[in-house]
Amino acid sequence: MTTNVPLVHAGIMNQIAGGDKDALAQLYRILSPKLLGIIFRLVRRRDWAEEILHDTFIQIWQSAIHYDEQRSDPQIWLSHIARNRAIDFLRQRELRCCSVEEIIESEAGFTGLNQATDMHEDALRLQKCIEHLPSEQRQSIALAYYRGMSQKEIALSLDQPEGTVKSWIRRALTHLRECIGL
Repeated sequence: MTTNVPLVHAGIMNQIAGGDKDALAQLYRILSPKLLGIIFRLVRRRDWAEEILHDTFIQIWQSAIHYDEQRSDPQIWLSHIARNRAIDFLRQRELRCCSVEEIIESEAGFTGLNQATDMHEDALRLQKCIEHLPSEQRQSIALAYYRGMSQKEIALSLDQPEGTVKSWIRRALTHLRECIGL
């Protein structure tokens, strides 16, 4: 976890499970910026991200009783809920396919909810490496990592065999590792 995000203790989850609305409000104040950032990176629209964040906190309220501190840190559990809600939202809206150019444009235009203004040197190098991939590999990587789609979903979306998509992704990742020097 980042150092600027206060830790959420399992006790707050127990309070929420017990129906404590103040504990939910406290959790919202602490984690809503982080969860909104996770959601926004997937859906790329602030209005959708805010709607999904609202749904996420409703789900947290309803499912807090199922939280088990022995299985996961609260922040990880809550991040998974937010991410899954965003992916479900995208699937419901059938926003599966978009061009690589749209994804790259939205990524370049993302100034970040974390108030980052400059892309890190490594990110620039990775972007250059991605630009040198064949278009089918670039699109497969973009759909997998920017849109959170499974290989099966990518295959359906691109109307290609799943094995072909797996090969594209594997080759792309190999190229990217070599390109950035890992």
